[in-house]
Amino acid sequence: MDERCGNCSLHFERVEGHWIGAIGINTVVITAAMLILLMGVTLLLFPDPIPQALILVEVAIAGIGPLLFFPASRTLWSAIDLLMRPLKFGEVDPRFVLVDPDRDLPKKSP
Repeated sequence: MDERCGNCSLHFERVEGHWIGAIGINTVVITAAMLILLMGVTLLLFPDPIPQALILVEVAIAGIGPLLFFPASRTLWSAIDLLMRPLKFGEVDPRFVLVDPDRDLPKKSP
């Protein structure tokens, strides 16, 4: 992954440890997918036992799912981070941001 956006020059890792949130999102989504699949098959086949193939599918989701979903979780976490900590003046190329002079320009000292 590039360090900065090629268009607006936003530095993706805005603070040290930035991607911890992406790892958390990834873990929650993959665990939820596995749980939903397990509950769905269990309810569908009840009272029969769970087939062995489901265990293999769950292991495959646990092994491959995080790798496939990680780029999406990084994008999602970057969007959440921008909502929680809005851009500061100078973080991106000003051509790509509507700048409010009262809010974004540095204050002049008297």
